[in-house]
Amino acid sequence: MRLLKQMAIAFSMYSRIPMPIFEWEDKDYKKAIAFLPLIGVVIGCICTAVYWLGQGHQPGVALGLILALIPIAITGGFHLDGFMDVSDALSSYQNREKSLEIMKDPHIGAFAVIGLIKYGLCFLAALLSLTMQDSSISALQGVLAYSIGFVIVRALCGLTSIYLPKAKKDGMLNNETKEADFFVKIILYISLIIGAGSGLIIWPIGTFIALIAVLCYTLHYSYLCKKRFGGVTGDTAGYYICMAECIYLVAVAVSSYITDAYSFCLF
Repeated sequence: MRLLKQMAIAFSMYSRIPMPIFEWEDKDYKKAIAFLPLIGVVIGCICTAVYWLGQGHQPGVALGLILALIPIAITGGFHLDGFMDVSDALSSYQNREKSLEIMKDPHIGAFAVIGLIKYGLCFLAALLSLTMQDSSISALQGVLAYSIGFVIVRALCGLTSIYLPKAKKDGMLNNETKEADFFVKIILYISLIIGAGSGLIIWPIGTFIALIAVLCYTLHYSYLCKKRFGGVTGDTAGYYICMAECIYLVAVAVSSYITDAYSFCLF
């Protein structure tokens, strides 16, 4: 029962999926981040089902746009809000204290809008390159890898949120992770291993390239947060999820073309 409550809290915090209303206890609230990858499972399953049902019946452009909208609809744009706040702060080139203030500002800055447009175009270009491929097999592999990426990225986000220093000791992320125990960490590690393992079984080359790309970005994210903000925050966690998902998707899209080119050369 307690496990179900912790899952329900995770879905209430990180998604817009309706959950039963009950009183949150601190010990359950502080374990909710362990189930962040479950939101990725839901997003990935819906994306896969939509593509499988629509393949051959809907144009590739329509499928690509629907697949791009699914994670936004399920999360309510929760992570995009953090992405825009951090984009504003990074583009301001202010000191650490001023950058943290900018992230707290509820107003939308010009750099946030510009960053969102660039991000959206990059994400859509990579996704459409998958759904509009001539090879249905490569497209299916790519969409499956894309779907699994939601789990992998959220598991990594949970782990980085736990292990990296916090920029604000009184922030929401610090409250969620400061008492993260072995149970929370092991669930996130298991989610990461299952996600990566599933991807490597379904499409070894594409998943391997995407994993390397995301792990390299994770190292960059760690350095960036420490240097610019003094650690991670709830906003940087949202920024990480958006950026890592986009990088993972781009790597998958590029890999699909490399695989097709290699197969064409062989035959």
